[in-house]
Amino acid sequence: MTPLRITAHLRGAITLPPEGGLALDGLCASIVAQQIGLIAEITETVRVDVPIALSDCGRYHLASFAIAGDVEMVERRWVNRRPIAAEAQALGESRIKRLNITAGVNKGYRIPQAAAFVEHDTLTWFAIAEEEELRRLLGCVTHLGKKRSVGRGAVREWTIEPCEPWDGFPIVRDGKPLRVLPADHPGLVDPLLRHVTLTYPYWEYRRAELCAVPG
Repeated sequence: MTPLRITAHLRGAITLPPEGGLALDGLCASIVAQQIGLIAEITETVRVDVPIALSDCGRYHLASFAIAGDVEMVERRWVNRRPIAAEAQALGESRIKRLNITAGVNKGYRIPQAAAFVEHDTLTWFAIAEEEELRRLLGCVTHLGKKRSVGRGAVREWTIEPCEPWDGFPIVRDGKPLRVLPADHPGLVDPLLRHVTLTYPYWEYRRAELCAVPG
């Protein structure tokens, strides 16, 4: 296991999730799950291993969330869905007189979303990990963030390099958490506390607990 600095060089705008930063351990776990053919289930969680060191308590991995520079520009873009009125008229039965486009499966929408251009077009993580295996997994990641299907968050290249650790590396710096940590984690100074999931899968909110989160 080596102290590493991991950088994703983006091609352009990215839509970051509203609940917080991008977790390196969760990103790796999603790739491993895909490679071994796991499908997310509501009733049962299957644990997968990632090439990142575990904390002393074994409850989370020693990897930061994504760290970005200043946002240089934000564009408002829209997610649209057009009601299939014309298709319904052409393919529907003659007895159908009305099509509800205000609710249900035929409802149209136009939802605003922010597409951000971050400073230097880079996102950075710090971790204690197996460099070659991490490089192999991240080589499969071509897009980050939300709305990847429309091209947002495209990754031009990844760089992974050893770095000099600091006191608290890679999860605490200057008294601030760089990832979700237990609320009583030593060394934190006036942390922001929220009920969130401590480790992956982060979408499994039934495991939420009071944690210190990055600002």
